[in-house]
Amino acid sequence: MHPTTEFDLAMAEIRSGQPERAVQRLKAQPDDRRCAARLREMLVGERRLAEAAEVARSLASGDDAEALVSAALLRHLAQDPAGAAELCQRTLQQHPDHAAALNHLGRALHNLGRTEKALAAFERAVAVAPDFAEAWHNLAHVLRARGQLHRARQAFETALEHAPGFLSARLQLGVTLYAMDQPQPALDCFESVLARTPDEVEAHVGAGLALHLLGRMKEARAHYERALQLAPEHQAAHYYLGCLLNAIGDSAAAIASLQRALQLQPDDVEAWAELAGVYEQDSRIDDAAQVVERGLALAPAHPALNLEAAKLERRRGDARAAAERLRRIDPRRLPSRTAQQYWFELGQALDRCEDIAGAMRAFETGNALAARSLRRQAINPKAFDQKLDQLFDWLGRDAPGSRPQPADPTDDSGADLCFLVGMPRSGTTLLDTMLSAHPQVVSIEEQATLEHVIWQLTHTSAGYPGAIEGLGADDVAALRRLYRSACARHLGTRSAPLVLDKLPLRCLHVGLIRRLFPQARILFALRHPGDVVLSSFMQQYAPNEAFIHFDTLQDSTRMYCRVLAFWERAAAQLDLNLHYLRYEDLIAEPARTLADVCRFLGIEPDPAMLDDAARKATRERVRTNSYQQVAEALYTRANGRWQRYRPYLEPHIDALRPLAERLGYSFD
Repeated sequence: MHPTTEFDLAMAEIRSGQPERAVQRLKAQPDDRRCAARLREMLVGERRLAEAAEVARSLASGDDAEALVSAALLRHLAQDPAGAAELCQRTLQQHPDHAAALNHLGRALHNLGRTEKALAAFERAVAVAPDFAEAWHNLAHVLRARGQLHRARQAFETALEHAPGFLSARLQLGVTLYAMDQPQPALDCFESVLARTPDEVEAHVGAGLALHLLGRMKEARAHYERALQLAPEHQAAHYYLGCLLNAIGDSAAAIASLQRALQLQPDDVEAWAELAGVYEQDSRIDDAAQVVERGLALAPAHPALNLEAAKLERRRGDARAAAERLRRIDPRRLPSRTAQQYWFELGQALDRCEDIAGAMRAFETGNALAARSLRRQAINPKAFDQKLDQLFDWLGRDAPGSRPQPADPTDDSGADLCFLVGMPRSGTTLLDTMLSAHPQVVSIEEQATLEHVIWQLTHTSAGYPGAIEGLGADDVAALRRLYRSACARHLGTRSAPLVLDKLPLRCLHVGLIRRLFPQARILFALRHPGDVVLSSFMQQYAPNEAFIHFDTLQDSTRMYCRVLAFWERAAAQLDLNLHYLRYEDLIAEPARTLADVCRFLGIEPDPAMLDDAARKATRERVRTNSYQQVAEALYTRANGRWQRYRPYLEPHIDALRPLAERLGYSFD
């Protein structure tokens, strides 16, 4: 048996996931050229290039193969990949199976754009030295660049089998898994890297991306911001942070981040497209058009930029031009999320063009893609119905605990509150913007307020809504404070005598509202059931437990019927301070309809509510899918849209008809 050498011990440490111990052991043997060569490869693999260059200079003074390979590395570091390739080839003429020479030849060839030959060099290197982790790592890079993600993943995993502590391989495996739409395994990789090196910028950026895709926005933002603390000029971190800020509706911050990304890299067409999207969602149409023009000058065929251009054409009234532009995009080549946007936008354009069959095909395709999305996989498809079943059961027991009790505190009974509820797509956003223009009204649009109370009750032994029955006076007071605290966070410095708290499906929680705030007003928005079902199906919603049930007309119908059935029973059983408002009336006779609403709210009508500019100025950004509609002057084109789609709705009309008739609507 051969005695164990320092080289052998270092290799054992590499295999056991202790790379830094191996590095220190190899550094302690400066005169052992075998140890120095292995150290050189480890340092290059982890991008510790200054240290690698120092080792290479010590090796380059010799006259063996390692001297030529080290000289090649120094050429490469001096931005001379051609010279590096020539030195590696000289080495291989004398030593055809020299794995390090093959590895560095592959690196040089890849940088020269000779991808096929680089791939062959790396494949030869790992064939000669199957445990050469750095060569597997480099092979994986080339495979990923060629779009061969599955093979790249396997190569990175092989590198980690031989060197579990190889941080660059772990980081790049995470990047590859993210590209394969596997955000949770990718996140595991990034977090593993950060556990070892908490200030690894690229791992923070990668973790942010994975968390963003998983819908964990607060955590994602923290990682992006940490990356920028460590590297303030990191262009990609500014861009990704801008994307996240756009997704959560913080337009001003999103614009600032994206503009900074473009200052750092003016030819980043993805950033131009994202910035255009922010402006479009803010209905800053002229700004969006200027950004699109800048972006298209750089990349005329860029799909996301053309998608934004099509939105602007449709919103300016040229739906035919929008549809034609979209038809020039091949949706099969789009990332999943962009493809969803494409089909929903095409559906909207074709709807405006009166191409009903084409619009339906587009919406069906968009909804099918949405149903397969990653975020949908994390949502329990039965959760909404299970919660609704519990509410039905509670209501069937006469909603115990929903009536105010004599011992309940009287200092905050909600006289200043109005809850705007109903089914989505029933005109709640339009009404909200109108009322928000009133000087005596301040609005909280679709933010978590009452939901904090529901969450707390859900996590009691009785659960929700069962816990309502056992509420005592102190509990009511505490829950009121919890609700008011949530409102204060969203209102900031804004104040008015009347707080309008709008979230359509909060209609399911009127029993809790009745108990906590018996003097609160309830505004319920109605719209023709056919239009509600159809419009819900035509939207690209952010997925949640409720909105995943709008993928098909059948599911939209079932959802509508269940929610309205609950509402009818709740409104009949509970003594609600309630006013109904019809979307059709709001569009046809806005002054009279708003006067009725104001009378119910105890305020005088104000002309600002009917002023387009005044109501648009009530907020920076509308947070719902109705942002485009409420930015326009009042229009009637959406009234009765269901009739144009009647052949598609026909199988569901019998289910909707009884509800429609009770609400005063007809399918005749």
